Amino acid sequence: MYQSNSLLMALVIILTLASCNIKQNEPVLVNLGEENNYLAIADTIITDVVIQNPDENEWTDYTLRNLNKEALVNEIFSSVYDGKLTPYEFFKNEPLTIEDVKNLEDDPEFDRDQIGKVQFEEAWYYDAENHKMVKKVHSIMLAYEIYNPLGEIKGYKPAFKVYFKTED
Repeated sequence: MYQSNSLLMALVIILTLASCNIKQNEPVLVNLGEENNYLAIADTIITDVVIQNPDENEWTDYTLRNLNKEALVNEIFSSVYDGKLTPYEFFKNEPLTIEDVKNLEDDPEFDRDQIGKVQFEEAWYYDAENHKMVKKVHSIMLAYEIYNPLGEIKGYKPAFKVYFKTED
């Protein structure tokens, strides 16, 4: 019994000492074209944003009061049709053709006005000296509302995803 307790205690001490030597992630400083260095808070983080109020919620109305959703959606579609952005199928991340996008727009389940959510992949940077934060968007996915038989929103379906230039 004494020997097994001693062995257990020795193992705990060794593990404790070993864990003290594990390095934490070192902060990464990034130059964003300004003289200040930014701390990389999130290399890639995914955020969902509701861009159309699904249920007359006052708070949602308030948060969307300065959003020009129509301009956002139309600009992305125009850039896709002009060949400036490539659309990707959301789940397989495979390129879509212009014909695929046209077929989406012809689908009776789809309407640009029903795009109610976007999903961003972005990086977050923080300048601790000047208390500034910068977010760089890598991609955006457009999702449209889908309805149950009672006409209530049951969720969102991805239309497509586009990637933005991250470097000049």
